[in-house]
Amino acid sequence: MNIWFTSDPHYFHKNIAGPKVSSWKSGYRDFEDEKEMSRHIVKVWNQTVKEDDILYCLGDWCFAGIQNIWNFRKQLRCKNIHLILGNHDEHIRKNKELPNCFWNTDYENIKYLDGTFSRDVQEVNVSLTSDETHKKANAKDVFSSVQDVLTIKHGQHTFFLSHYSHQIWHHSHKGIIHLFGHSHDSIQGIGKSMDVGIDSAKRILGEYRPFSIEEIIYIMDKKEIKEIDHHNTKTN
Repeated sequence: MNIWFTSDPHYFHKNIAGPKVSSWKSGYRDFEDEKEMSRHIVKVWNQTVKEDDILYCLGDWCFAGIQNIWNFRKQLRCKNIHLILGNHDEHIRKNKELPNCFWNTDYENIKYLDGTFSRDVQEVNVSLTSDETHKKANAKDVFSSVQDVLTIKHGQHTFFLSHYSHQIWHHSHKGIIHLFGHSHDSIQGIGKSMDVGIDSAKRILGEYRPFSIEEIIYIMDKKEIKEIDHHNTKTN
């Protein structure tokens, strides 16, 4: 089992896909359209993150309608996806009910885009109606957990996860690692912090894929603790 971190897939977001479909002057990716981008993200994530791995996504899961929360999730092999809420995750934050048409027996035949894996809807944590004849679920149900921020420990390392970059975080002056997204590789992290979004991964790793925890530790070990206020290693 490996642990992975990523952010800002923006599944099916037209304006970020590429210059041919974007109305932005900059900040887009290099794809023909949002369909090609989304297919590519699914393919690369499935090649990288295995079924029993743990994936932390630091926000901005999808665009173009509430149905894409499940449309994206159903295509990923990984069973253990934890979501840190981003500014574009309002349907998930409000835990809205997913459209009923997306919860039916047809899901038994759904294949991932590479055609190699299929997930029955019953594998997701769903609630059933009283007569159990029609499956229904809310937006948060398709993730292992959903929260605004999260602190996790791995061996001797502690990680503070947030969609947004912080100047100071709990024990930043003592080496706790801060991972963030939101800024699409447009800003540098302070001290032992970094953008783990897929745009940052494209620059650093050469692909729009998640970072492994080992890759994060390797990068962070080269960074120095930044003391930007009165706190230092001798204070709490």
